[in-house]
Amino acid sequence: MKKFKIILTTALFTTLFSCVNGDDYGTPDLSNECVTLTTTKEVIDITSTSQSNHQEWTGEDIIEAYITSSDEGGNFYKSISLVSTDGNIGFSIPVDAYNLYTKYEPGRLVYINMKNRYYQIDNSATVIGSLYDGGDITNPNNDDVGRISGVEYEDIILRSCSNVNEDDLVNHVTIAQASSNQYINKLIEFDNVQFTDASLNQNYYDTDVFTIGGGTNHQITDEFGNTITVRVSEFATFAGDQIPSGNGKIRGVLTKFGSTWQFMIRTLNDVKLDQPRIDSAPPLGGTNIQYLGSFLEDFETYTSGSVTTGQKIFPKYVNDPVEGGNYWYCEAFSNNKYLKMTAFSSNSNYQFDVNRVYFIMPVDFSAANNMSFKSQDRFDVGGVLKVYYSTDYAVLGNVDDATLVDITSNFTIASGTTGSASQPFVNSGVYNFPTSLTGNGFILFEYTGGYSYTPALTTTMHIDDIAIN
Repeated sequence: MKKFKIILTTALFTTLFSCVNGDDYGTPDLSNECVTLTTTKEVIDITSTSQSNHQEWTGEDIIEAYITSSDEGGNFYKSISLVSTDGNIGFSIPVDAYNLYTKYEPGRLVYINMKNRYYQIDNSATVIGSLYDGGDITNPNNDDVGRISGVEYEDIILRSCSNVNEDDLVNHVTIAQASSNQYINKLIEFDNVQFTDASLNQNYYDTDVFTIGGGTNHQITDEFGNTITVRVSEFATFAGDQIPSGNGKIRGVLTKFGSTWQFMIRTLNDVKLDQPRIDSAPPLGGTNIQYLGSFLEDFETYTSGSVTTGQKIFPKYVNDPVEGGNYWYCEAFSNNKYLKMTAFSSNSNYQFDVNRVYFIMPVDFSAANNMSFKSQDRFDVGGVLKVYYSTDYAVLGNVDDATLVDITSNFTIASGTTGSASQPFVNSGVYNFPTSLTGNGFILFEYTGGYSYTPALTTTMHIDDIAIN
């Protein structure tokens, strides 16, 4: 082993000397510092035996894998992500050293000496490293797998003489597909995605958005409204750069913290949002518009559920989140179905600075005389519901281009319920349409709220029994 170290040192010295003579003061060329070894085990032999508690691998075994991560941009900190050569299994190795990318760049094949290495499952994936004291000397099970020391890691993670283009390692998946343990520590790329509206005009690391534990959690979204967290460290070299507003490709490494998926970009070269931005939360429904002068909508024919499972597409109506990404949806309680909207969510995917979402219903105003509905509030911290009519709204078009007449003051709307207990639905009273209001048009229910208000405007509103007569 000592002889091997001398050879590496000599190679390193030769390489650095040639860099200086070539007047190249950039990243050192370490291409000659490499070895060719014979593997004795596959990655799956390690990961298939991983448990939540640490174990020690005692055999004189070598595994091999490709590097997927890079700390060049400062977003990865003392950790290397890798994938097995067959592309099936991702894992990580924590290392107590910086600038690891100068030795272990993405696409580089490395050998891992497993002799006396510890390994365990942490955050749903295998981590290989050294053992550190968990703080309870009487209970060794509290010890965890941690960083390999800076003086030994190069004898454990050995740089091979082979590498591949990182494009050969990329998994092209959707956001919905990526939310799976099988992709942890792998290099993935999303197409046709963009940062959510809440991140626009913000920096990659920005204390004005969701910043937790030295990093900012942005969200990227696709055309279907699926989202995933993009985690950016305050120490990233691009922390002060502004979030791009366009649509396109983002490449990075998938990680997981607890139950939260965290997508880690390595440098700004991973972000190619050079296409026009799309509406990530488009208006839904509007495929069976009927202008009627009399109807009752009690929502009993729709599928009820949670914010993720409740029906959001109502063919006879339009459900349009003009700002934010939350929709009105159908919920049920005590065998009664109704329309629900709230800006509150314990899930960061549904937390928006501003929500402005409309539920839009077609009406034949020439035949209709009046309207009424019922409402119910919970966790009320302020009024969030308004009612309008319009005669020039274009179905699935831009609500802001339409002329809206505010008729909210003509109704009694539920208010004052600050707790979780549901009070009885409140009758709105009957509003008579002006005799001058004729022709086809729309009634619009608008919910406005979000986390940018002080305090956060997160009132829950339910609407039921909308009657046009």
